[in-house]
Amino acid sequence: MLKGKGIKSPCIDVCISRDGICIGCYRTLDEMAGWQSYTEKQKAEVLEKIKGRRGSQDYYGSPGG
Repeated sequence: MLKGKGIKSPCIDVCISRDGICIGCYRTLDEMAGWQSYTEKQKAEVLEKIKGRRGSQDYYGSPGG
């Protein structure tokens, strides 16, 4: 992370929700809605959660791969 830049949104402009998780950025709808108001710590926590979601879902949001 660059100083003064903050944590960027993981959004890749593929905003399709499957079972409440975006298939583009792997955030929940609540995480997407709250991103702008989150602290840097909260954003970092969401990014950690995303890592686990990517491994547990295929591209279309279904368990498995």
